[in-house]
Amino acid sequence: PSVPSRHGAVKAEDTFKTSPFHLDLWFYFTLQNWVLDFGRPIAMIILPLEWFPLNKPSAGDYFHMAYNVITPFLLLKLIERSPKTLPRSMVYVSIITFVMGASIHLVGDSVNHRLIFSGYQHHLSVRENPIIRNLQPETLIDSFELLYYYDEYLGHSMWYIPFFLILFIYFTGCFTPVLGQSRMPVAALLLVGPSSLYYW
Repeated sequence: PSVPSRHGAVKAEDTFKTSPFHLDLWFYFTLQNWVLDFGRPIAMIILPLEWFPLNKPSAGDYFHMAYNVITPFLLLKLIERSPKTLPRSMVYVSIITFVMGASIHLVGDSVNHRLIFSGYQHHLSVRENPIIRNLQPETLIDSFELLYYYDEYLGHSMWYIPFFLILFIYFTGCFTPVLGQSRMPVAALLLVGPSSLYYW
């Protein structure tokens, strides 16, 4: 007998084999999370501002661009290795939404970072900021509030919800019958610490 698979029929006994731990993909996930996402603000602090004028992309923006390209590619490669059939349409829509959300956040975050150099205070709301409060005409304040909404609410939602949805789809696809209790690979244990710390 055989069971359906994304790439055709698979012998039943093959489903009883423990799937190998994808060290390459999970290592790249951990590395790019820490370097490209968490490392963005650090790069903007370390690298001289003169190298990246305020009217051009900063070092952090380039980090963010790389993240927006590499992460969806890694997510697609991860889904390809899932042992079970997965709904392709859901995966594609999730990846597209993820890229849109991360890109929206890139633009909003980039502009907000530059506003700091003009005296913008992040602990205050948009309308309470001194540099925003005095804008004329007042409709410009609405534009900055829209930018803040895109960055902090819409962008983050479209970024993180599809990201964790794809991981959920992948892990549910990994629930296959096994003959015995398998141990977690040492490589996986080593990556649990930095990955958990990043997501926390």
